[in-house]
Amino acid sequence: MRGARAGNSSTSRQVEDIAGGGPPTIAAVQSRTRVLVVEDDPDTLAAVAAALRDEFAVWVARDGEQALEVADELGFNADVVVIDLHLGPGMRGDQFAAEYRRRAKGPARIVVLSGVPLARELGRAIGAAAVLPKPYDVGELVSTIRILSPRKDEGSAAD
Repeated sequence: MRGARAGNSSTSRQVEDIAGGGPPTIAAVQSRTRVLVVEDDPDTLAAVAAALRDEFAVWVARDGEQALEVADELGFNADVVVIDLHLGPGMRGDQFAAEYRRRAKGPARIVVLSGVPLARELGRAIGAAAVLPKPYDVGELVSTIRILSPRKDEGSAAD
């Protein structure tokens, strides 16, 4: 299950395969903020990917284990990681966040996007940079990623 590039896997793909459009060029991916989205609900995953794809290079995973594989392909160096806390059976979002943080090559900028009742408290406990409730506001999610991105030279236009 490899997944950082479009077409490598049917379970984990770069966002253009999920949300429409063709694969990006290497230069476009290298210059954009890299966002890893971890969400078990396919509809929410597709909606988040579609909302982010015009501005960011987005990778997706549907569970914690798959997210670790994709993160490994990215060298545990995504600019921002967006996670749901409840990822269905297997690894929970907080467990993925802890493992990602342990392996990260630099700061782990984690955004929790969750409908879990105690999402804010759990987000604070895992050191999340931001916690957004579901249903989420697309503009707020995009703005949050822009603010957290270390690549301030692109994608800094106001909403």
